This record gives sequence, structure tokens and C-alpha cells, in this order.
Amino acid sequence: IRVAMVGDSITYGVCASNRSSTSYPAQTQDALGSGYLVTNFGNSGKTMLKQGLCAGKDGSYTHCSYWDTPQYPAALKSQPDVVTILLGTNDAKEFNWFGVQAKGDSYEADFIAMIEAFRALTPVPKILVGIPPPLYPPFPYDMNKTVINQEFPVLLRSIASKMQVDGVVDTFTALGGANLTQPNITCDGCHPQDQGYTEMAQVFAKAIRDLF
Repeated sequence: IRVAMVGDSITYGVCASNRSSTSYPAQTQDALGSGYLVTNFGNSGKTMLKQGLCAGKDGSYTHCSYWDTPQYPAALKSQPDVVTILLGTNDAKEFNWFGVQAKGDSYEADFIAMIEAFRALTPVPKILVGIPPPLYPPFPYDMNKTVINQEFPVLLRSIASKMQVDGVVDTFTALGGANLTQPNITCDGCHPQDQGYTEMAQVFAKAIRDLF
């Protein structure tokens, strides 16, 4: 059973002590065992927004959409039986959520378009929508804590329901939820450390197992 894990730096494994073994896709592979082939299609800094941006240290902006990475077509071509999508943390940066969306791009519309793109594959993969982990102090990288910690858990369930996907993977609650009960789970307020990735892998593995 082939599993394609689509996402940003949290999927790639930033802050993992060894991303080839302790990122959440690697740990999901370990949890699922040999009947599954899990592939990490994470690309750091990327957005679901098709017009999403990254900020440079000099204050300039560069195009930063997951849609334009090599990982996206590779995931489409991987003949997945299951696709997990965990994108939004970079969309919650102020200049994306309030800036790019104000110019007409839409996180929700782009998320629906990506679900539809994977659904157009033959055979049609099962699709799991991930709710990103909570943002902890110091609320870094210009990310909006209200968007991540209050809006995403509602919005992503709404998208999942509207699109009748095969499940929701709630890494938000697993890593401390709205009450931020695991303040030591990240290395920087955003990226989980190994224990956080273990907890993410547990909820992903359960959701994937429940499909079959």
C-alpha cells in the first residue's frame, strides 16, 4: 500500500534529529510496517496557496507554492493508494493569509483543487486531510497564531466534510491543541522535535490503518 505524504517543513522533518528515521513520515512507515511504502513529499516553506510567498531576510518575497515544487508532480506520479495532505502552516504567515488572499487567491479553493487533482488519478487514492500542529510561543516566522490555533481546526474539518475525504488526521490535538499543553514539543514554536513527530506518526498510522 503506497502512501504519499504531502506537506511543508513539518512533513520534510525540520528539527528531527535524523529526518530519514525520526520525521513523521519515517516514523509512520515504522508504525505501519512492511505492507506499506510511505514516501515523504515534504518541501520546506511551501504553501497550499497557489500564489503563496516566502519572505527573504532582506524583506523581499519569493514565490513559495507547493504547487510549483518537484514534489507535487512526483506525488501525483507515485501511484498512491493513500494521500495525506498537511499544508497550511506557511499559509498562516501574515503576508500570505491576509496579503495574498486579499489579492484573490484562496486557501480553501486551492486545497479543494489539490484534493480534486489527486482524485483524478486512476485508481483513485484515499485522501486524508491533516490539521497542522499548534503554534507555540514565541509564535515564530510571522505566523498568525489565531489562524493556526483557532481557524485551521474548524476550516480543515469543513473542507474535509465538503469534499467527503476519507478521514481527518488531527495532529493539532495530538500535539497539545488549543490549550498548548505541550510547550516543550517543538524546537522553535513551530517544528516538532522527535517526540512530537512520534505523536504525529501515531495519529497518521492509525488513520491510514483505519482505511483498510
